[in-house]
Amino acid sequence: MWGRAAVAGLVLGGLAYTADFCHGNVAVLMLLVSSSGLAWGAAALVAGFAAADRRAAAGAAVTVLAAATVAYYGLIVVDGDRWHGGTLEDGTPADAMALRSIMAATVFWLAASVAGGVVLGLLGQAIRRSRPRGAALAAGAACALLAGQGALRLIQASAYASQYRAAITPWLVETGAEVVLAAALSVALLRRGAYPRQWGWYAAAAVTLLAAALFAWDQVEAVRATGF
Repeated sequence: MWGRAAVAGLVLGGLAYTADFCHGNVAVLMLLVSSSGLAWGAAALVAGFAAADRRAAAGAAVTVLAAATVAYYGLIVVDGDRWHGGTLEDGTPADAMALRSIMAATVFWLAASVAGGVVLGLLGQAIRRSRPRGAALAAGAACALLAGQGALRLIQASAYASQYRAAITPWLVETGAEVVLAAALSVALLRRGAYPRQWGWYAAAAVTLLAAALFAWDQVEAVRATGF
């Protein structure tokens, strides 16, 4: 199970790296399927859902995210275009500083992979095996976490002037799709669970926990904005 999770993570990381070189509508699509919080979180959630028990669920989900992180930043280091050959203001090479930044980003996202992987893996397992109310609450929580990044960006975009929103319409469509697909995936997994579904508890958990997910994603975006 963990071997398949590692392979899935390596593929996901490779696709995310490829997405950085795409343009136009292809870039929008690649962001959705390989380089968004939804894509990575969905991979971890499904890995947890498919696992045999809670321990395997947490391990598989962490493995997916950690392997994807290592693949993504490993390809950046191997490629070299993003860190090799730059210079500082005094004319000295900036390679060492750039590599430290990449290392810091790798460590940050590996830590996030462990924390987020454990949570999403256990949620996936709870959706599959918990009794009706627990499964519904787990699915709602998973929906909130997966939709959080897209929902946050939609909220942030609402503050833009109309002419600027028009210029980023494809990206707004992508973020909206993240929210819709988060709900669709969590509902699909809940429907495959072993017990009757309790949709009221699912909706209550999704709406209530979305506020917490928005806060968590806002903190992540703040770290990304300041750089590594």
